[in-house]
Amino acid sequence: MPKKTCELIIESCNDYVIAVKGNQPKLHSHIQRIAALRKPTSRIVEIEKTRDRLTTRTVEVFHELKGIDPKWIGVNSLIRVERVGIRKGKKYHEIVCYISSLLGTAKEFAIGITSLRLKVISQNYIAIFNVLLL
Repeated sequence: MPKKTCELIIESCNDYVIAVKGNQPKLHSHIQRIAALRKPTSRIVEIEKTRDRLTTRTVEVFHELKGIDPKWIGVNSLIRVERVGIRKGKKYHEIVCYISSLLGTAKEFAIGITSLRLKVISQNYIAIFNVLLL
């Protein structure tokens, strides 16, 4: 999602939570570096067991924004989600980073991100996330 989209979301008086993927390598590596060097503002570890899956999910939120390109309008939180577990008998390890205009806690982001992952949402992502955190 381009920086211009963040600006348009903020200008429309909405908030965002955006996954940072490979097409934003500088931002992604910056979040990883912050996570490695700084203590998170908040952190939560959850263990989830379903029929064929065991997952340990760690959500860390950082409000240290030094070094973020100011063109990322409205960024207030950097979020790092690490999932480690066993799915259908096979081990997996996944790290996903997010940026958000919200000043949420790890618990709030964990609830919102998990809920949104269960619903494949694209267009209504922002509005639904606002409802979940309020």
